[in-house]
Amino acid sequence: MKEYIIEKQTGRAFTLKAGDLISIIDIEGKQVADFFAVSTMNHQEYFSAAVTIDCKESLLITKDDTLYTNLYRPMFTMIHDDVGIHDLLIPCCRKQMYNHFFNNGHGHSNCFDNINQSLSKFGIPPFTTLQPLNLFMNTSITPEKKIIIDPPLSKPGDTVTLRAEVDAIVSISACSVIEGPCNDGVCKPLKVRIEQRD
Repeated sequence: MKEYIIEKQTGRAFTLKAGDLISIIDIEGKQVADFFAVSTMNHQEYFSAAVTIDCKESLLITKDDTLYTNLYRPMFTMIHDDVGIHDLLIPCCRKQMYNHFFNNGHGHSNCFDNINQSLSKFGIPPFTTLQPLNLFMNTSITPEKKIIIDPPLSKPGDTVTLRAEVDAIVSISACSVIEGPCNDGVCKPLKVRIEQRD
């Protein structure tokens, strides 16, 4: 078993074999983890939030649920979930997003760059759009179909564990948003634990 710290507002990528377990731990609580993955064998196959929503026919994802690729193949199974509330709707924060909402994108750390940069170390070209699984992110939809973002429900030490169903390169970013309730106004580090199959 290996453990890693992802410092606040940074990202890191990891290689997994099918059967390996990866746990994402919210060390201090109320910190979103942007989770994205690419198939090791085919970089044109990657985690798809939209396909996962389509296959589950739900916006909720929790223990025993499957994450799917853009080719509709199972990629991960969530085998442990302390929180039960995560987000599949919101794309990675990026310079353009900060400019749109807050007029402060220049030089702002962001998950879009963190994920693309960490994947580039494995020879993966940059994605033009990234819609990750936003672990611990607390979104809801009103009867008027408006999306609301509230502070995460995760407490210090809360954990999500996923089992890889295919060989994959996983990138995780400790979300950089301090301007709103996404991380309860404070960016914090994450811990990642990887348990390799025998």
